[in-house]
Amino acid sequence: MTKEEHQAYYAKREQEVKMEGLKKYNKTASRIVLATGEVLGGACEWFSRDYCLCEFCRNEEGLRICGHMFFESDISEIEVLRTEVCIPVRDWPEAKVEIAAWFHERWHIPMEAYLESISGCLGNTKGAPQWYVVLSGDRIVAGCGVIENDFHERKDLAPNVCAVFVDEEYRNRGIAGFMLRYVCDDMSHLGTDTMYLLTDHTGLYERYGWKFLCMVRDNSGGLSRMYVHHTKKQ
Repeated sequence: MTKEEHQAYYAKREQEVKMEGLKKYNKTASRIVLATGEVLGGACEWFSRDYCLCEFCRNEEGLRICGHMFFESDISEIEVLRTEVCIPVRDWPEAKVEIAAWFHERWHIPMEAYLESISGCLGNTKGAPQWYVVLSGDRIVAGCGVIENDFHERKDLAPNVCAVFVDEEYRNRGIAGFMLRYVCDDMSHLGTDTMYLLTDHTGLYERYGWKFLCMVRDNSGGLSRMYVHHTKKQ
């Protein structure tokens, strides 16, 4: 071998070693750099060599990210952004009952109401309703929804982020901010850049780029704080 051939061989082998074990990126939020230089970020789903060989005729492990499939040889670099991953429920129809039960157990609103709204988001790429969950491993640890109106009188302030919840043992890890950023970015991709959120909290949502807008009367007759978030500058 020439010196150049040796260098090319070891560079290729170094890349092969680095990319072995793509399974460790399964169910993480990661940033990948493709061999083409394109950079993508989002939830990763891992596929084994056997599966990829059977389905794609590629004897390589694969990762699905941003709705696209990539193989070991397509990827030059991977960085795990978070070990948790945020998933839009519209892409996870088989879990709709489990997800509806999770929200019901946290908010004690009838499960049927959640199931109806979640069913309405399945395959929906045009806006509300949308629902989202955060997974840590195989466990749902946080979630929220996007609906047209969160039971208040200002019908013009829509759509609304609702039912924001992080399980107690997973709080103070930045999961709420991670989830809200994901939701706002995802809704922006679906064509909605301005979001509203009704809450009794003070000083919480400001941390994540939300701004207090006004007080709004809810359906019970009480007043709550309305926040707004602009994904793009208005």
